[in-house]
Formats: sequence, C-alpha cells, structure tokens
Amino acid sequence: MKEVIFDIKKYFYIKDEEADVSFIPMMTRRKLDKFGRAALYTLYKVYENGEPDLVFASEYGDVERVVKLINQRNEEGEVSPAGFSSSVHNASVGLFSMLEKNKRGYNAISAGKKTIAVGFLESILAKDAVFCYAESLGGIKSVSVSVEQTGNGGYILAENCDSHPSCDTFEDFIGFLDGKRDLFVSDGYNIQRIAK
Repeated sequence: MKEVIFDIKKYFYIKDEEADVSFIPMMTRRKLDKFGRAALYTLYKVYENGEPDLVFASEYGDVERVVKLINQRNEEGEVSPAGFSSSVHNASVGLFSMLEKNKRGYNAISAGKKTIAVGFLESILAKDAVFCYAESLGGIKSVSVSVEQTGNGGYILAENCDSHPSCDTFEDFIGFLDGKRDLFVSDGYNIQRIAK
C-alpha cells in the first residue's frame, strides 16, 4: 500500500445523546428517528459546503426501524412505504445529499466488525470526503469526519507491516481522534499523527 498523507479538517461525535436537528425542515425532520437524527447531526457539524464525496458506514443500520417494519408486516400483512424507504442502509446519507443538493455519488458501507475501518479508509482514499459512521444496536452513536488528502497533512495512512493488533472499534476511533491514542489500527493499515 502506498502511504497517503492527509488531514482531518473537522470531526464530531455523539453517543447516547439526543441530537438537536431543529435546523432541518420540519416535514423532513418528522421522518427521522434517533438513528437518522444522530447521523445528520454529526454530518452537519463537519460539513463545510461544496460537494465532497460522502461515505456512510453502519454495521447494523437502523435496527429499531427495521424491527418495527418486521412487526408491522407480521401484524398487518404489509409495511409502510415511507417506513421502508427510511429503513434502507443509505437513507441518512441519501437524505443529507438531497438536503445539500450534493450531486456527487456516495458510498454506503457495511463491513461487519470492520465497518468503521473500511469506511474511514474509503473516505481517505477519496481525497476530499466527509465520512459518517452511525450505529443503533447497543445505543445510538455517530461520528463524522471531514478528510482531505494533502502533501503536508497531519496524518499518514500506511500499511500495517508491523502487524499491530487491530484497535478499530468506535471507542478506539474516538480515542484516536481525541488524541488519546497514537494509532488507529485495522488489519491492513495504520493511521498515525505526523509530528510537526
């Protein structure tokens, strides 16, 4: 893997907090539950206009909404089309893209326990991107990061050639962003700060 130097322009995260999305138009806001609110809240905290690539990642997606749809199907024999459209994996990033009229494509990633690591890697390689990870299983949490490849950035992406053990959970990622960890390590790569 070729080393990539990049910068983290902004990041923001929440965990088990109610996200205030009163800035979103009311008719759109009504479609959001806690999962969607958390994702959009963190996305808007790092978004700086323009049309960056968007990368959304979630291991399980909006579990609460999916369970409601399954129960509705079992009890009523059908599901609400509006409920279904809001339950798909890319619903949050799609809604964000529509609200911001971002005509660039976006990726929606689910990679099991490696979801954060794969999504963040995708955003780094996109050169100028906004990455959002949101999860609902085990409590609502979301983190968004604005990244940009630059020749004099503060971070380096490199192959995990020293075989460091993976430290790529949500908590590991937040610890790295907050400066409490020196490395963010997944199976195939390391990210570390560059001393300036």
